[in-house]
Amino acid sequence: MLDFDKLFKESKGKPILYKGSTISRLDEFPISNEDTLIISIEKTNSSCRQGVTIDVTGHFEIDGQVYKKGKGLRMLFWEDTYNEPLKVFTKKGSVGVYNIWETITYHPFKNELGETVNKEYKAVHYWFNGAGMIVEEIENGRRYHCNDFRPSENFDAIVFTVQRIVK
Repeated sequence: MLDFDKLFKESKGKPILYKGSTISRLDEFPISNEDTLIISIEKTNSSCRQGVTIDVTGHFEIDGQVYKKGKGLRMLFWEDTYNEPLKVFTKKGSVGVYNIWETITYHPFKNELGETVNKEYKAVHYWFNGAGMIVEEIENGRRYHCNDFRPSENFDAIVFTVQRIVK
């Protein structure tokens, strides 16, 4: 099986070239302060819940509500949730964009009655085991074709777009 993780380690996390395509783990999407972005998930093809992260040095506004914490913030957008336009406040000139996925595991433990029961644990993952994305330029934004922790040449675990709303 193809090992993108090894190639990313050799490149020290920089984008790699594979079969004529540039594959990266993180994209720096160019923006201006107060730009509004639309994130659209076009399709998913995975047994894991898929999503997108927008990482900003600054803060966001969604549907009039401001999301602010420290110097930066990561917003998670999942395949099964509705996404409103995202207004970005930053002086950096870009936001980080990358795909994420959720895994669910069950671990046995003894409850207060001494019975063994399974407890559900959810975790959000990114950037490991060969995960990567191919970035395609589109009108007012980019389309991302991504694999998740299962390295695949199909890059179809999630396909999504990030576009600027033109004023």
